[in-house]
Amino acid sequence: MGGVQVVRRDAVGEILIDRPEARNALNLEAMAELDAALAAAAGWDVHAIFIRGTGDRAFISGGDLKELENVREEGFALDMARRMRATLDRIPGLPVPVVAILNGHAIGGGAEVAIACDYRVAAADVKIGFTQARLGLMPAWGGIERLVLAIGRGPALHLLTTGRTIDASEAKAIGLFEEVVPRASFEERVAALAAELAEVPRGALAGIKRAAEAVQQYARPELAGQATADFARAWVDDAHWEAHERAQRGRKR
Repeated sequence: MGGVQVVRRDAVGEILIDRPEARNALNLEAMAELDAALAAAAGWDVHAIFIRGTGDRAFISGGDLKELENVREEGFALDMARRMRATLDRIPGLPVPVVAILNGHAIGGGAEVAIACDYRVAAADVKIGFTQARLGLMPAWGGIERLVLAIGRGPALHLLTTGRTIDASEAKAIGLFEEVVPRASFEERVAALAAELAEVPRGALAGIKRAAEAVQQYARPELAGQATADFARAWVDDAHWEAHERAQRGRKR
């Protein structure tokens, strides 16, 4: 299995990224399972959907480069980017809030999954980083556009072009996280949020989300062509693989 589990907890459907051996990084199978889970979620009789990683080390640590680095073809990169962007574009169309429960760090593609959700609740010791630039890449799953919408053009470009990783308090200050909770009371707060959302009629939740999407579209499939093509070209560029090898050497020290 790729490592995506679906759990129903009363009025909340949970999508769990369960790949602790890879810090919850997404391999191709997990990407397909996430897509299937979000497609099925449209028919769930729930009041909210929580996306989270298992454990307390990582929400999602990006794509699983141990698998993905074996293919250095532009067509492969383009197809992967298109598929994951389409997967995350399902979230704005779901009829209930989809909440990123950041139990651990969200790095690279993990930050893209987090920003694709309707809002984010994080443990206070969590960090987030759109780190793709440091590997000679760019976010290609819609994360650039969504980050600009969420925190503004300048702050978004600052994070994206530097590849900085920031802590939870800074993420909340710039509007990237909606709620930050001490680690000791994190699970208690997540349970309380589930209870709060369960009390709101599902029809009201659906209407609120539909109106919010009408004001500001969070799914922009018409922008996918250029972004995914740029990513695919960067994927096969020697500069990307040189940066990747430097990062690998740094981790081994």
